[in-house]
Amino acid sequence: MPAQRITGGMVAAAGAIALAASAMADVQSVIDYRKDVMLSMAAHLSALTGLLAGEMDFDQGHVEAQATSLGVNAQLVSALFPPGSDSGETAALPAIWQRPEQFLARAEAAEREGRNLVAAVETGDREFMVQSLKRLADACRSCHRAFRSEDG
Repeated sequence: MPAQRITGGMVAAAGAIALAASAMADVQSVIDYRKDVMLSMAAHLSALTGLLAGEMDFDQGHVEAQATSLGVNAQLVSALFPPGSDSGETAALPAIWQRPEQFLARAEAAEREGRNLVAAVETGDREFMVQSLKRLADACRSCHRAFRSEDG
């Protein structure tokens, strides 16, 4: 069997395939990170809801830790959807990239409510904390209704 000659075109094609595979892996890494942050937010929201609802002993230190983590993660939302991260295993709807101004307005509302939650916890006023947490949950829900697939 004669040896096949490797041409520059073959090398370029192999490089393009490797680059495309790498880009796809990078996109899925972005999506996986986004999912991790969102799952973390959901867990902190659930834990904080339980603390404030009296499902367990109220511990201000735990409330502060949960609220701070939730508030910090909320600050990341608008950066979790970079251009090109709209394909792969994601529940994010194309509307995020088709209507970025509307998405950013909702993301910024969640970010603002995350900051407000941290400020509310610092007051020690439990009712203020509950209302702030509700506003953050409402901001999250509003964004999910418009920009997240029901399947995800």
